Amino acid sequence: MTKRSDDMHIINIVTRNSLRVLQRISGLFSRYSVNIDQMSIFSGHDGLSYFSVIVYSDDHSVQKLTNQLHKIVEVCDVRILNHKHF
Repeated sequence: MTKRSDDMHIINIVTRNSLRVLQRISGLFSRYSVNIDQMSIFSGHDGLSYFSVIVYSDDHSVQKLTNQLHKIVEVCDVRILNHKHF
């Protein structure tokens, strides 16, 4: 898939720090065939981890993925930014 700016989505995820939360999150990306282009993770002093993930995919796939991300117990918040927000 070629990278087009109108296919770019930034997914911001806030989770509680726990074992294997990164594994569960990355497994969902794999399951929905959404390739991670870039990922940054910051662990705050408040016991939360902040993920910023850049992907290039269609809106439908990203929406299905985020619906599943909300079901992970440790996930506190999920927000999607795409080209329309810039």
